[in-house]
Amino acid sequence: MKIIKFKKTSKDKYKLYLDNGESLSLFEDVIVNNNLLLTKQIDNELLDKLNYQNNEQHAYVIAIKYLSIKMRSKKEVSEYLIKKGVEENVITEVINRLIKDGYINDLAFSKAYVNDALLLSNDGPYKIKNNLIKYGVKQEIIDEVINDIDLNLVNQKLNNLIEKQIRIKKGSFNMIKVKLLNYFYNLGYDKESILKKLNECVIKVDYDHLKKEYKKLYNKYFNKYDPDKLKCMIEQKLYAKGYTKEDMDKIKEN
Repeated sequence: MKIIKFKKTSKDKYKLYLDNGESLSLFEDVIVNNNLLLTKQIDNELLDKLNYQNNEQHAYVIAIKYLSIKMRSKKEVSEYLIKKGVEENVITEVINRLIKDGYINDLAFSKAYVNDALLLSNDGPYKIKNNLIKYGVKQEIIDEVINDIDLNLVNQKLNNLIEKQIRIKKGSFNMIKVKLLNYFYNLGYDKESILKKLNECVIKVDYDHLKKEYKKLYNKYFNKYDPDKLKCMIEQKLYAKGYTKEDMDKIKEN
């Protein structure tokens, strides 16, 4: 088969017209790499080669566009190409090429991810580590970037977050403490560090909130129980919410 005409169809693609009436749409790089501008001859073996290289170049372009939005891990790019229907052997070639060209670098990705997570999210080190695992980053890279985290920065961040939550949380001292411990532990902070900060904080009981809780329970049950049983039942429910007898005595005084 002989190429009789080249026609540019997009920024980096050409349509090749053959003397047998057929045509090919190829990327410019594929054309140049196979000297088609000079030889203009294509046999069946070369045709198979061109189709493979063209599929690879297509996948490479797709990956570059995906990476242009933000940094991605090797696993992310591989999974994206799978969703785009790219064959496994082509994905392997494209990933290796992207790594060689510097578009994929899991170490650089991990460092950037850790920096953004520390500065732009509430996530702690353990959650950051687990997320990097989900991104398919190798353990040695994860260990390196996690060990490089400034613990003073993490502790200051945790302290600020706890103080903020204490200002907005409603309820008993014990209930707030338990809720904040679970909340920040799930965010990936060290349990001992959380408890240390919580024990340093003064968590004041919101007696107005406690009065509302008491009144709500009273209104709900006062028609169902005699006064003594009602009082006992309300106190038990408030004990379960972490309030103490001293807390309840305080609102009865007012």
